[in-house]
Amino acid sequence: MRQIVFTLFLVTASYISHAQKQEITLTVLLKEMTDRKNLSKWPSPFYTCSQASSYSRESKSASTRLEDGKFSPASGRDWGKGWYENHDFSQYIRTEENHGRREDVMFEAKGPGVVVRFWATFGGVPSDYGGIYRIYIDDDPYPVIEMHNQNLLGKAGLVGKPFSFYAPEKAENDVWRGRNLFLPIPYNKRCKITYDGEHKYSHIAGWQGHYYQINYRTYQEDTKVESFSRNTMEKYKKDIEFYGEMLMDDPTWKGDQITKKNVVLRPGKQLTLKITGERAISYLQTQLNANAGEQALRSTVLKIKFDEHPTVWCPIGQFFGLGYQYNEHRSYYVATTKEGILASRWVMPFSKKAVVSIINHGEQDVTLKSLVIGHESYKWDERSMYFHAAWKETRGMNTKMRKDENYISVNGKGVFVADNLTLFNTFPDTTGINWWGEGDEKIYVDNEKFPSHFGTGTEDYYCYAWCRPQRFTSPFASQPIGEGNKTPGNTSNNRYRLLDAIPFKTSFKFDMEIWHPYRAKLNYSPTTFWYAFPNAQWNITPDPRGVRQKVALKIEDVTGL
Repeated sequence: MRQIVFTLFLVTASYISHAQKQEITLTVLLKEMTDRKNLSKWPSPFYTCSQASSYSRESKSASTRLEDGKFSPASGRDWGKGWYENHDFSQYIRTEENHGRREDVMFEAKGPGVVVRFWATFGGVPSDYGGIYRIYIDDDPYPVIEMHNQNLLGKAGLVGKPFSFYAPEKAENDVWRGRNLFLPIPYNKRCKITYDGEHKYSHIAGWQGHYYQINYRTYQEDTKVESFSRNTMEKYKKDIEFYGEMLMDDPTWKGDQITKKNVVLRPGKQLTLKITGERAISYLQTQLNANAGEQALRSTVLKIKFDEHPTVWCPIGQFFGLGYQYNEHRSYYVATTKEGILASRWVMPFSKKAVVSIINHGEQDVTLKSLVIGHESYKWDERSMYFHAAWKETRGMNTKMRKDENYISVNGKGVFVADNLTLFNTFPDTTGINWWGEGDEKIYVDNEKFPSHFGTGTEDYYCYAWCRPQRFTSPFASQPIGEGNKTPGNTSNNRYRLLDAIPFKTSFKFDMEIWHPYRAKLNYSPTTFWYAFPNAQWNITPDPRGVRQKVALKIEDVTGL
């Protein structure tokens, strides 16, 4: 018996060792990006996720935030102060000379690692301005990638859609867009990214700065990574095309299903369905019908318990990324159609039983025209985690005092994977200065004193820029509605993390600055999504009273609170 156990140990150890030594190539990363089941497993090999950005270097300590939140200048524009200082552009690590060029260093990290998201925008200059990005890998003194900024981010200079895209695709001015690159750029020893346009264009009248965010993974030292090289794009051309098509696939399901049709939920009633065994819910689809459709999206709640652990409590509208107004959009994890069909491809595993409930907390009848729960076999093991979703809303939020609004705080071990922000902006101006989202995301992992993710603006976090109201959709981020960005109204933003998911071993805290230049009231509602091991705890509880409140459709619905 001892020999059998010892042999089993050797086989297991060999398997683990082999898994840990698997080389991280571009193909491996693209496969991971498109493997929805992978997010439900604790990362192997383990990595941390951090962000470099152009956030204001005056934001040094949260200990001053109470005093800083009251700041208002005697005259001129209010740029904020201290922790809320808002010059979140053209900030660099250093300036250096390379081959006779002056280059500002935006990002520098030791490997093994991967750049998993590169976002940027420029303000106040024509689109052909903006300078050159250069990406240096390992010990090569010459850049592996050297390209005009918008050709690298947004256009197809390196790679086309869906990995490179503008958000929105079209705006009143083509400068006023977020420029995105989600193609992973791996490196074995180190990576440096520079920009050479600051000194060329910053003197031009109307220049409003260079904003950037670079999200990156860092693996354990013994992880093998195949570095991005000058022939990478040609070497992996077929894989890039194949996985790019997967990112745009139609979220349909052909496995085992539980289906219900035309179920009428009276006020206070619910439909509950159970699935037993070692399984995973991999597809969830529904379509609601009610006299007040917007209210139904808020007051109808999805509740799920896995193995007796209640982990999901969320209004239907925000679970599917809509907020509470119907609009078509499609990410890699949720999608909605013109006909009002809502579909989810989150993989939600369990070892024994799942209990799915749709609850009508409203005051009107809601008809479930359809409800489909697709489930499949799943091997539950020591790396498996439960899916979580939590919703909250602050009604009539007073933005006169700048502050950090907590999206979620989790104690435990898990991986943060997505969020939705739905709000109603009441500032009455309709001439184009009605903006609510100057605030930066601040994400703390494992009790960090200073956030490892410090952003440059709320819309930048959601991959667009310059508070554009136009709708956009992509596998990674979407804005189904943005009318509240430039006029009074509703906005709903989504961010879905594929390779930029954030693992945490002991704790996770996500704050977003409330930074409304015009200090108007908001209804402000974030929903967060994460995976975690059993016994994780978080600071948001189910709020039936909150989802029964009337959703805001006009200014008075908020200002009257």
